[in-house]
Amino acid sequence: MLNNILKNKLILIFFFCLIYALAFSTAVSAAEKPGDNYILTADQITFMEAAGIVIFEGNASFKSSDFVVESNKMTVDTNTKTVKSSEKVVIHSDKNDIYGDSLTYNYESEEGKLYGAEGSLGELNFSGKTLKILSVTPIKAEIESAAFTPCIREDPHYHYKAKEVKINEDGTLDIFHIVPYLWKIPVFYLPYYSATYDPDDEEKPLKSTYPMPKFGYDSDRGITAELNYPYQLSQRSSGEIYYLTEGRDYDRYELRRFTNNYKLTDRLTFKNRYDYLYNYDLDDEELDDHEEEFFSSLEYNAGKYALEAGIGQDLMAEDEDNERYLFAGHYYFDNGLNTSFRQEYNFDWKRVKERYIMSYNQHSINWNLKYIDGESYNYYPYLTLNLPPLMGVRTTLGTGRVENGGVELNKERVNLRYNFAYPLGAGLSYHLGYSYRLDHYRSSYDYNYYYTTLNTGFRYNKRLNQKVGLNSSLFFEKNYPWGKSPLPDDREDQDRLIKPALSLNIDRDLKQSSYSISVNADYDLDLEDWDEINLRLTQKEDCYNLYLNYEFIDQSISFGFEI
Repeated sequence: MLNNILKNKLILIFFFCLIYALAFSTAVSAAEKPGDNYILTADQITFMEAAGIVIFEGNASFKSSDFVVESNKMTVDTNTKTVKSSEKVVIHSDKNDIYGDSLTYNYESEEGKLYGAEGSLGELNFSGKTLKILSVTPIKAEIESAAFTPCIREDPHYHYKAKEVKINEDGTLDIFHIVPYLWKIPVFYLPYYSATYDPDDEEKPLKSTYPMPKFGYDSDRGITAELNYPYQLSQRSSGEIYYLTEGRDYDRYELRRFTNNYKLTDRLTFKNRYDYLYNYDLDDEELDDHEEEFFSSLEYNAGKYALEAGIGQDLMAEDEDNERYLFAGHYYFDNGLNTSFRQEYNFDWKRVKERYIMSYNQHSINWNLKYIDGESYNYYPYLTLNLPPLMGVRTTLGTGRVENGGVELNKERVNLRYNFAYPLGAGLSYHLGYSYRLDHYRSSYDYNYYYTTLNTGFRYNKRLNQKVGLNSSLFFEKNYPWGKSPLPDDREDQDRLIKPALSLNIDRDLKQSSYSISVNADYDLDLEDWDEINLRLTQKEDCYNLYLNYEFIDQSISFGFEI
């Protein structure tokens, strides 16, 4: 009780001294930075008026509206407007805590340095020799000699080392000279990598975080591999390399994308883009998509509006149409109306593709108007309205002229969607999902085409003991089309499925580590036979998953490593 009274008196004395200093010398001044309020507390406060120094000892705390700094001892220099601590420091914020060996911070410029920094950004744990604070609102910082990993173990399964990490105002992280390590073995070197940090996304605040290829195997397609590498060659040159393959034969799925943007000025950018897609449908046993194109263009972007012109090739088009001119642009109005266009011509100035889009999403009724020609499904034009939910039902209306599969006609569409979940108690819950679609075709046609989907069932979750959890579900799914559609891409398949699932999760002694055994299946009521039955074994660790999957109907095996 006496200590609390003494502490409150010390705080009160400090504020009287601070008021005195505000009147006769430079100090922590709200007048110099309006709206900024700092609260400083400690068990013992020493005010050196002549030097403008305030020493806080014992549970020292420096509080602002955005963060709190805690240490055993801190020194405030009201002349230089700095807070210093040579002892262990903790910086608390709404999202993260950062620890350090010592701190120097200027509360007027919001700049400083934290030495021996350790902390986390979402699921990513990091440490650095020096964390240079460049701004607090918005946050901007640099970390020198950084090491980071999603693992929480003292000896992580894998980690990364980087010469420098920049945390930018726009939520991006620029990582320079990065080396991934498996255990303590360096794997490869990348001069640059980029990630995006969104503190408001609680489930996955970091995007594209790990520059590590993903590998797996599927007995239907073969080896699977995925690599995503956002890169930066200089302050002006940046881009992305993305590669995904499932198998290597004719029945594979393969996606390649390479982009490079070179900034000539703040608004003028030279852009290069290469795209490749090969998609073989295993169910229909036919090639669905095979596309390959390359474009180089010059873009002038002023934010609200942009114009782009370039040249390229559609490598899968006919010889007379494969070389293209490109023109594109957009204009964003202050009232929320967005407009964009894109045109492609062959070298004889025959228009090959065109696209015009207007959209508005600042009202309870959002709409989209598009005119598209030169694709497999074209719109001449077509208006879509998204209505606000009414008693849980979401409604979308569409009307216009379309073309697909060589058939051109007028089309109206009504789409209704409803989702419902209700807890029944004791870990049991009921779920219902329903959608209804009506397509009405006119012109020389007068057809109606209907498609409904029903997905309903129960989920049950129970904790058997402190380490074992049981999850199960049983759903009925019905997809039912009827009527007549002259457009091939509007037609849907009919099926009725019973979908049982069961999983057993066993927690291990190590934190965020468990084993999982799961079974899920689809039973086709029309064919009176099992469509698929999957058995999956998973080892979940704090920073990776290993899985093995066996499908009994096709007798196929897949396994892989997930980060």
